[in-house]
Amino acid sequence: MKTYIINSNCIYNEGKYELRTVSNSQVIKMTAMRAKCLSFIIENAHLEIIERQKITTALWGSRSHYVNDANLTQILYLIRRDLKALSINDLFITIPRQGLKVNSDITIIATDSETKGRKKQIVRQTIAALTTVFSVTLGSLMYLHIH
Repeated sequence: MKTYIINSNCIYNEGKYELRTVSNSQVIKMTAMRAKCLSFIIENAHLEIIERQKITTALWGSRSHYVNDANLTQILYLIRRDLKALSINDLFITIPRQGLKVNSDITIIATDSETKGRKKQIVRQTIAALTTVFSVTLGSLMYLHIH
């Protein structure tokens, strides 16, 4: 999962479904659907226009043909509201009857939080392995000393 820094003052962690200020003074938990939508928008920010149908398909897959357009509109509204609470205004702009355009005035920097988590996991596994080897070695030495 990636973490994105938006305008140097907001962090979006897609794995935790949360938006927070850099100072951690304010945290907003998002639903999985809103987080999925925001991730899709950010990942496609390079496109001139992100078509509504592509967003709908990304969110609902094969069921997208049965989803009411108001559902996507509601999700986009809630994402805007969450971002606005963290002082991020107009991350994306609606292009009527077409889709969205990510505001080029807003900076988005991707960081790989998965790499940090993986490094911690490797360190823990290494410590556990070394502890096991040390324990077995110590036990063997004690056994040999007694016998």
